[in-house]
Amino acid sequence: MDVLTDVYLRAYYQLDNMADILKTALQRFDLCADADRDNRTESLFDIKFSIGEQWDAPIKLAREREARPCLTINRTNQFIHSIVNDIRQNRPSIKVSATDDSTVETAEIYEGLIRHIQTSSNADIAYDTAVDFQVRGGFGYIRVITDYCYDDSFDQEIKIIRVKNPFMVYFDPNAMEPDYSDANYCFIYTDMSKEEFKAEYPKAKAANFNKETIGDSLKEWMNDETVRVAEYYYIEKKPKTIYQLIDGSIVEDKPEDESLIKNERETYDQQVKWVKMTGAEILEKKDWAGKYIPIVPVLGEDLEIDGKRHLSGLTRAMRDPQRMYNYWTTAQTEMIALAPKAPWLVAAGQIKGYEKMWQNANTGTPSVLIYNQTDVKGNPAPLPQRIQAEPPIQAMILATQQAAEDLKGSTGIYDAGLGSRSNETSGRAITARKQQGETANFHFVDNLSRAIRHVGRICVDLIPKIYDAPRIVRIIHPDQSDEMVKVNQPTGEQDTNGIDKIFDLTTGKYDIVVETGPSFNTKRKESADALIQMTQANPELWSLVGDLMVKSMDFAYADEMAERLKTMLPPQIQALEKGDKPVDPQVEAQMQQSQQMIEQLTAALNKAHDEADSKMVETASKERIAFAKMQNDLIMSMMTSESKNNIQLAQMELSHLRDRQMQPDLMQPIPLGEEEAPMMPEPQIEVPLAQPI
Repeated sequence: MDVLTDVYLRAYYQLDNMADILKTALQRFDLCADADRDNRTESLFDIKFSIGEQWDAPIKLAREREARPCLTINRTNQFIHSIVNDIRQNRPSIKVSATDDSTVETAEIYEGLIRHIQTSSNADIAYDTAVDFQVRGGFGYIRVITDYCYDDSFDQEIKIIRVKNPFMVYFDPNAMEPDYSDANYCFIYTDMSKEEFKAEYPKAKAANFNKETIGDSLKEWMNDETVRVAEYYYIEKKPKTIYQLIDGSIVEDKPEDESLIKNERETYDQQVKWVKMTGAEILEKKDWAGKYIPIVPVLGEDLEIDGKRHLSGLTRAMRDPQRMYNYWTTAQTEMIALAPKAPWLVAAGQIKGYEKMWQNANTGTPSVLIYNQTDVKGNPAPLPQRIQAEPPIQAMILATQQAAEDLKGSTGIYDAGLGSRSNETSGRAITARKQQGETANFHFVDNLSRAIRHVGRICVDLIPKIYDAPRIVRIIHPDQSDEMVKVNQPTGEQDTNGIDKIFDLTTGKYDIVVETGPSFNTKRKESADALIQMTQANPELWSLVGDLMVKSMDFAYADEMAERLKTMLPPQIQALEKGDKPVDPQVEAQMQQSQQMIEQLTAALNKAHDEADSKMVETASKERIAFAKMQNDLIMSMMTSESKNNIQLAQMELSHLRDRQMQPDLMQPIPLGEEEAPMMPEPQIEVPLAQPI
């Protein structure tokens, strides 16, 4: 059995023996280092090139020996910053959506909690650092960790932190996914001072994890005062069988009645292990809470060539154009400023006796130059003359301009994208050219979105395990306002069905999507500008959107002013704000008229009740009031109905009711001895044909 097969067979079984874990880790690290050596060599060269190390060492040494200049006009940073800073302004954001048995409200809690995690742990630093290395060298990394909230607390929280040096990370070379979510193991180094190491591990030997590879050379990263330790994540997979029953449920224990089994298949339980080690021993070992390795790559161009992974950033394509630019700029400077002055042409013996004066003719500023009018043979000699030599400055300038154009062509970023003036004159043309540059390098943004999506997936996987008890958490809404929410316990509120709300983070499944675009603050400013332009064109809109306009502005008391303006909105708009259905003005007037009629009927009832002394009178009064109430209910039905058929039916019932009310046997006066009981006047109700709402 070869080493590679042995290494991967171990991934499916638990490794309790520390010596076996250490041996397997060292073998796996060697595989990582060998597989990634070329990528690391090129990436390290790209990063150094991007910060200014752009002359080849032999050429630079030769020119320095001859006291010749080696100018570096580093234009690569301009192109790199153009992409990196655009991503910073339009950083992808994590969105959580509910699936299966989860709820939309709980998904919003998840999303707000992830925003809180990003804010509290300064995740933007982690994203920006990874993007910078991605564009410069082809790969960067983002890391997710868990830690206690406070020194005196048992509650933990999730943090997203940066990986300062991507060369300290080594991933499983057999991972195929762009986010390495299918990797079986990963290493990340940490340098500790010897004092810190001894304080944390007093019984351990201060032995370095002395594996030297590209980008983390021991000469550059190690000294006598530090100890290098490695964090090693690996996945254990335990086979198991699951059963789907005829009722659709899935169980792991085989039921005794096999007729209940609909399907069965082999799968596995996946557990991530974490080990901290030196090159000689295991320092710590524990289970990681989640099912994913919490280190996420941010890749540049990711290609597979001849069975090997090929990673590159923007710098790779700019190397040769940048070298050309440096060379021709240096040549111009050398030719113009450092080239010798034009020499003098004189006859032999013509400057005899004045040699010192003529030797300084090109370096000093003599007022006169004396010469002999005859040569060495005594013959008359012509005047001394300069030999003028015109250097090819114009050709060098053209070559420099061509190198500058090659830099733009190799990156796809032209003058409009760099903020320089170009031949485009209209704003639309400038925007179109800028968008061409963004499209040419969109793969950097897209790969970052994939990485952040996996970060969100890791957080969603960790949240039920870290926030697994009743507690109060802080969530952040899309407008950056925050709120304290009770989770895993009754919130004290009820839903529309009268059931207590509980945001249970330990149940349900959720999906992650990523949106890329301007930040909320940028959108808010754009909204304010748009609303201002709209209200200037149509001032009447101010009464409808004034509160939104003020709320989108960034000044003191803007929110308070918006709340005051909201109270001045028309009733229809306020109804929409509350989620109510707006009422038609005609229907509202009819409802007010009906309300007045009800008040009149109520007053008549009270009067009749006070004057009645017998039960018969009281019964008759109640019957009349019942008729009046039925009339009013039918009128209200007509006013609020959305169907013409219902309105016509209500009119027919109202007519039938009136016919019954006018029947003699029901409406005859009831004798009270010598006097008659007072009759309640029948209300005269005009029933207009209500319009459908």
